[in-house]
Amino acid sequence: MLNILKICFGKTLYFRKIELKLNQEKMAERCCLSPRQYTDLENGKRLPSFRSLINIIINGGININLFIEEIIKAGYVPEDYVGK
Repeated sequence: MLNILKICFGKTLYFRKIELKLNQEKMAERCCLSPRQYTDLENGKRLPSFRSLINIIINGGININLFIEEIIKAGYVPEDYVGK
């Protein structure tokens, strides 16, 4: 399930970057990330830290609802909390 999150988040970043007509370096700067961090996120190699996620959502203008819809379409199912 983690791969679904990485891939969908990367797609969300990619399409937002295209909408804004920015290259990866400019989008990284806008989201307060290094170019390498941004590239890894967009390519689905990693997920952002919580702080980075907030910066990306606010500064990158990411619609979190669209991301949620994307992961649901891709088959993501929330896992039950194991440590109850």
